Amino acid sequence: MVLRVDALAKTFPGGVRAVRDVSFTVGPGELVALVGESGCGKTTTLKCINRLLEPSSGLIEIEGEDISASDAVTLRRRIGWVMQGDGLFPHLSVAQNITVTPRLLSWDAAQLSARVDELLDLVRLDPDEFRDRLPSQMSGGQRQRVGVARALAARPNLILMDEPFGALDPITRDGLREDVMALKATLNFAAVLVTHDMAEALLTADRIAVMDAGTIIQYGTPAELLAAPAGPLVERMLETPLREARRVRDLTEGAGHV
Repeated sequence: MVLRVDALAKTFPGGVRAVRDVSFTVGPGELVALVGESGCGKTTTLKCINRLLEPSSGLIEIEGEDISASDAVTLRRRIGWVMQGDGLFPHLSVAQNITVTPRLLSWDAAQLSARVDELLDLVRLDPDEFRDRLPSQMSGGQRQRVGVARALAARPNLILMDEPFGALDPITRDGLREDVMALKATLNFAAVLVTHDMAEALLTADRIAVMDAGTIIQYGTPAELLAAPAGPLVERMLETPLREARRVRDLTEGAGHV
């Protein structure tokens, strides 16, 4: 097991309980999506996993190790992080952005250069064209691809993704999402994806944790959620992608009769 979260809770000053009794696991090559409306606790859960926020109680293990016993900075260097809006350092080149963590881990120059070329190839950016560019010289989709490459740079077994495709146009978003899924299949890393988009969760996740008011109200495969949604909130979240799929099907069938 790559990640185990057991009875996680996070209470902020003032008594605000953002996360309550959250439990799930992620194995090698698996992706678990945390889905819910704004303020439901999904991003707080994600930040507790790499200790950007300290859990109030519960257990988080990465590859069998209790993260509370680890140095937080060292822990983060073991975990890939992909955020919405790419989060690249604007004054650093693509190559420098990608190698931030490997440089902190004291990789030598030859290793760094080879890893940049390898990763740019993996995310479908020409190394000769992009390695020396600044983020301002690239499109949003290209920058997000660099963000994915940076998350993979130190060869982590766990990737955390916080709304990574949300700021992209639909075509770019779909293409990058498919590429990330292909990379996961190739590299066999585990991943946790935070998204408010149920359609995205259905299309990408092995299992989905639907969150509401800081707790998981349903946890299962996409097929299990579709077959037996647990309550009105899950039904509403599923209805939008299902309704859109029906409308597209009807339009397609109608066009076929013209």
